[in-house]
Amino acid sequence: MLKDSSFRNLWTAQTVSLFGTQASVVIIPLLALGTLDASAFEMGLLGSAESLAVLLLGLWVGMTADRYPRRSVMVTANILRLLLIGMIPVAYALDMLSIPLLFTTVFLVGALTLLYDSALSSHMVLTFDRRQLPKINSYMEGSTAVSEVAGPGLGGLLVQALGAPLALVADVCSYVASTVLLLGSGGSTKKGEENTAHENIAHEDAADEDAEQENAEQESVKGALTGFTWAFSHPVLRPVIVSAAHFNFFTAMFFAVYTFYVVKELGFSPLLVGLASAAGGLGGVLSATAASSFMSRVRTRLLYVLSLVVPTVGAFLVPGSELLDSSLLRFLAVAAGMFLWSFAIVVNLVMSETIKQMVTPTHMIGQVTSAMRFTTLGFEPVGAIVGGTVSQFLSPTTALVIASCGLATSIAWVVFNRHLGMYDVNEAEPVSAA
Repeated sequence: MLKDSSFRNLWTAQTVSLFGTQASVVIIPLLALGTLDASAFEMGLLGSAESLAVLLLGLWVGMTADRYPRRSVMVTANILRLLLIGMIPVAYALDMLSIPLLFTTVFLVGALTLLYDSALSSHMVLTFDRRQLPKINSYMEGSTAVSEVAGPGLGGLLVQALGAPLALVADVCSYVASTVLLLGSGGSTKKGEENTAHENIAHEDAADEDAEQENAEQESVKGALTGFTWAFSHPVLRPVIVSAAHFNFFTAMFFAVYTFYVVKELGFSPLLVGLASAAGGLGGVLSATAASSFMSRVRTRLLYVLSLVVPTVGAFLVPGSELLDSSLLRFLAVAAGMFLWSFAIVVNLVMSETIKQMVTPTHMIGQVTSAMRFTTLGFEPVGAIVGGTVSQFLSPTTALVIASCGLATSIAWVVFNRHLGMYDVNEAEPVSAA
């Protein structure tokens, strides 16, 4: 795949932006804790901001991603994200930084990230052969994993050295670089024209079914709901979506408390917080290199179930670290938990993305992507607020244990599902149009 210049440019742009994004995953919570002295409940609210954007804007975002040229959508999303993140250091310098401002910024960045991801998923399907998607998605998730190794560690180091506000400059720079790469990828070649041709072909195929109806739907609320209705009517995609929604509710509950817990309860420094996250990224790197191989050798349902069980084990290691006497052992337990979590989640994400792209008509990829995000991430605001509330009124440890138990039950939606049991992503024929 790396010999294909169009894929290489796209992959590099995605990788660069992810590095800054992963750094800010550590930087913004540390900024709230260190500079604004946020409470556990406020950390829960902050943790809900990004997923709340998905809940409120998700369906509309998917329709927008399908309506305009995908590359232009991605460039616009990058520019707006860098401006929003850049406002935080400015607000700090002007003594205007607050929890509501951070919440609003994370909310808007979350909406733009969904817009970018929806356009990216559709762009990949329109540009590359669907039979290459498992390998392409492995590369993309590999980038996520690599950024999770370097990004949080870099973020923790920058916070330690420069302070959290200035550390966010790394995220701004990453979006600038990613935007330049995306713009350059269509400059000297006819790739942009090729993308347009692919999109025209896809829409012409869709027109054979009912182009006028599709265009009318895209101009209405019904168009925004099309992807949602279609996704939930698909017997294979439905259990994947529901299990992910269940899992993500308790994931949000867990990570709304996680940073507060490791800093306040375990006494981790910003650098140790970053290193623990980097251990998770390392697990993701190793998983990304083997995800497509796992998918080719293990039946889809079994591998999907395992990808939900293993993160649960990792989650229990975090509150379990409190039982250890040594600070080093506590750090190693948390790092091991993050390693197992990321290793399995990368496999889960590669599988989910590939299944979606294989079974969804080309012209609906953006709408279905946003519908899935709307459903699977829409429960996260509630989960994050519940996590912060339980942590505030009971204890952070109790909140983490409850969240870990909840994660374990997410397999119920898929383990007995006969449609997913009969489906294998390596044997299924891809859908090209409607």
